[in-house]
Amino acid sequence: MHRLLPMLFVSLLLPFASHARNTSQQPGIEFVHHDWFLACDNTGTCRAAGYGPENAESLLGLMLERAGGPGSAVKARLRVGEDGESAAPAGTLHLLVNGRDLGAVQDTGADEAMTLRPAQVEALMSALPGHARIEVIDSSGTRWPISDRGAAAVLLKMDEAQGRVGTPGALVRPGKRAEASVPAARAKPVIMRAALAAARPGDSALGSSEALRDALIATLGNSDDCPRLIEYKGTPEMAIERLDDRHVLVQALCQMGAYNYSNGFWIARDQPPYAPEVVTLEAEGFSHDERTLYARYKGRGIGDCVSGSDWVWDGRRFQPSSAFSTGLCRGMPGGHWNLPTLVSEVR
Repeated sequence: MHRLLPMLFVSLLLPFASHARNTSQQPGIEFVHHDWFLACDNTGTCRAAGYGPENAESLLGLMLERAGGPGSAVKARLRVGEDGESAAPAGTLHLLVNGRDLGAVQDTGADEAMTLRPAQVEALMSALPGHARIEVIDSSGTRWPISDRGAAAVLLKMDEAQGRVGTPGALVRPGKRAEASVPAARAKPVIMRAALAAARPGDSALGSSEALRDALIATLGNSDDCPRLIEYKGTPEMAIERLDDRHVLVQALCQMGAYNYSNGFWIARDQPPYAPEVVTLEAEGFSHDERTLYARYKGRGIGDCVSGSDWVWDGRRFQPSSAFSTGLCRGMPGGHWNLPTLVSEVR
């Protein structure tokens, strides 16, 4: 299965506006335009990632992060990627915007690398809505570009998602609407992770039950949802995990592709009628210790862009607990950033 980055909800870009009904458990949005990628999470925090031009052999990544709520500031970080082949910037790095040297970039020593100073961020934000020539110059004089193509559209979507359009703090279309009208940030939802019941002697036999497999197939909308389960010949091969006194988690292979695969997961009764209910048909596996379903998918074979989701068992159901992507596929294994659309606190 060739799963790409999550669906782009281009037409639903106002989840944090005051008239919206979204709760903190619902995921935010993603939007991409040219060389820029936007992800806003369920708390109202948005992260916009810009990259070097696709064919420029530049592994630089720039991320602008802004929390929801009135008066929140934009933070910016720069990351120098490595692919094991391309040359990397050497020595002290300076940020240039439209030919103006804004000084050295502060190296924080962290994996997600260099934090820009407030004056550098201010210069970036002034330039990006228009034409902006953004470069990082290293000690050898080599210039490494960050594209401005798509930046204005992405920053406007960020303003829309956070309900800032027309306020003094808007990045693209500021106005006189009161800053206090910007919707407040939301707290992370809290999920209480529950214990699993001990396995029973008869659980493993369910994994080869044709009646259970038939019950799983009956939950599918069409044959494309889980073709491996439908097409499988012979004795079923399903993994069984005890959840509680009456229910089990059933796992079956659904899709297999060149560099991604997915399993379906159902909560079912441990006796007929099994009455299975689909949790997801797009997970990779289940962590018993973490009581968590997880999915990780490459956007392409080299793994330079990844998307993922997690679901945590709370004793009654598997609650979505996280969703993220790493942004555009730009040659760096693992991607440049973690850009979440769903965050939570799991206890």
